[in-house]
Amino acid sequence: MSYLSRSAIALVGLALIAAAAYAYLSSRDGAPLLAWQDEAVVARGKLVYAQQCASCHGASGEGQVAAGLPLGNGPPAPPHDASGHTWEHPDFALIQLTKIGEAAVACLPLDENFMPRFEEALTDREVLDVLSYVKSTWPPETIAFQEKVNRLYSSHNDAMWGLLALDEKGKSRPAR
Repeated sequence: MSYLSRSAIALVGLALIAAAAYAYLSSRDGAPLLAWQDEAVVARGKLVYAQQCASCHGASGEGQVAAGLPLGNGPPAPPHDASGHTWEHPDFALIQLTKIGEAAVACLPLDENFMPRFEEALTDREVLDVLSYVKSTWPPETIAFQEKVNRLYSSHNDAMWGLLALDEKGKSRPAR
């Protein structure tokens, strides 16, 4: 087979792959991981935040220092409001950090002596709810910035749906 024939076949193959990728990306739901505009989700998340997070991060997400909470031996719990940097991370990374203390990209691991791992303590639904609540407290310009970050990591956010113990409607499903 000549070089020209092989090149033509390769180009046709690449075109078919590109067409399939485009079809997939344009047809997917692309549902956001954090439903920060859903009042019921945010209300549930606010309750979980009050029970599991406020004692370290402050009642309003202002952080341990600003909340005047007692400091331990390690670094203070950071703010999750707009004064912090939580909004600099994509949704999938926030989920990973909350569940296991590490994220696949762009984040340093959290010291488990200071930040609990919530993988066993909270359901995936509760993790999404609490992070949705946190996001709902940010001003519009902060949310807009974080949404740009999410667009950069849209494939990671989409892949996270497959890793969560939730069905396609966001309801908890039994562990596999």
